[in-house]
Amino acid sequence: MAVDAMSKAYQGLVKALGRGEKGSRALTMKESQFLIQGFSQGIGTKAQLAAALMLMRVRGETCEEVAGAALGIKSTISEQWSNLDVSIDWPCYAGKRELLPWLLLAAKVLAGQGERVLLHGDPKSLSHRKHIGAYVEAIGIPKATTPVEAKLALETSGICYVDADSFTPLVAQFRALHQELGLRSLFQTAIRCTNPANAAVSLRSYFHPGVDTMHLNVAKLMAKVCLDPQLIYSDEVDTSQTDIFAVKSAEGKRTEGKITEGKRTEAKSAEICSESELSQRRYAVQAFALNGRVGIFKGVQGETEVNPRISTHFSITSNQKSLGMLLPTRLEGLVGISTLSSSLTLLPKQGSQLLRQIWDSDSDEDLRVLADGEANCTSDNEIALCDATLKKLRCIAKASVISTLTAVYLLQAKSQSVAEAESLAEMAWRER
Repeated sequence: MAVDAMSKAYQGLVKALGRGEKGSRALTMKESQFLIQGFSQGIGTKAQLAAALMLMRVRGETCEEVAGAALGIKSTISEQWSNLDVSIDWPCYAGKRELLPWLLLAAKVLAGQGERVLLHGDPKSLSHRKHIGAYVEAIGIPKATTPVEAKLALETSGICYVDADSFTPLVAQFRALHQELGLRSLFQTAIRCTNPANAAVSLRSYFHPGVDTMHLNVAKLMAKVCLDPQLIYSDEVDTSQTDIFAVKSAEGKRTEGKITEGKRTEAKSAEICSESELSQRRYAVQAFALNGRVGIFKGVQGETEVNPRISTHFSITSNQKSLGMLLPTRLEGLVGISTLSSSLTLLPKQGSQLLRQIWDSDSDEDLRVLADGEANCTSDNEIALCDATLKKLRCIAKASVISTLTAVYLLQAKSQSVAEAESLAEMAWRER
């Protein structure tokens, strides 16, 4: 399709969304994919993208729109990330307002058991929150900015953290739009669904009611398209030169193209990925779509960490089936948590020190019921917590880790029941 025709088709997406109460409609999955890819390739403008995002936001995004956006984002991520042999995909984009990212301790336990864990997030978004990127290195989790660095980290440590900016330049562009408009868009949900390394299992967290159902449907839609890419080409708009498997430009950026009958679409200053690279990428994506499992739950303030203070509905979906279960609360007897959460303020350095202290602690005493002690006992440079406060924090951390590990073991099908998964989690924490 000529450049002018592609630009006109992109403009048509905005028209479809904004024709008024009776004339407007939602985008198809293919159109939503084109909305993201077209912007990435310079076909659509920032103004067009912003208008489309806000129109969808006001009306409420559909599962097809989010799935298409996730496919569009995924197509801009280098296929080299797919070759990392990751077993657990762990997106952490929400951050926590209070306390610390205890999920990192759970991730370290899993890495110690031989799993290959890829953590990723965007610490520049919602910068007022506690993002895991500020804590990972201090507790022995390496950071990586390239697939080569990630591969080395995974081989030596079994775990690594990647800022989402390293996956695709779209992250920074959408972050700028978010900050300029002051409103979230479907990107914040879609980025969680990309599973850059096509890990065997992937976690999804949410905060607002109803997003769990969206994540479940998005996972199923993406799996169907990845197993049969032609499904996405049945939609109305002619974006036939786009492909969910991206191509690379000569400058290392992503651009679009289509493989048809052994031919390659020519693009100025661009080259399509080799057939072997595309074949490897398709195999990795389709393998996850066929056999992968996605775990969905309401995390602590939206972060991908199970909340031990409440019972949590945990959904597991795959290409074959979906099932749900209830993860029980583990902190019913612990008093003073709300006071502790609101009054204890830790700097990243102090938080990292506390995480290390809890990880290295040999104490495994039963702390379910504790008196409400003082919570504000920190110095400026190092942790100096009251004994009661430290015990409460250790108790909260342990409960969070065990609850989160329980969810992962169920997702991996290592346990047939919640009770069995809890038992495995408790043992894993003791033997860390």
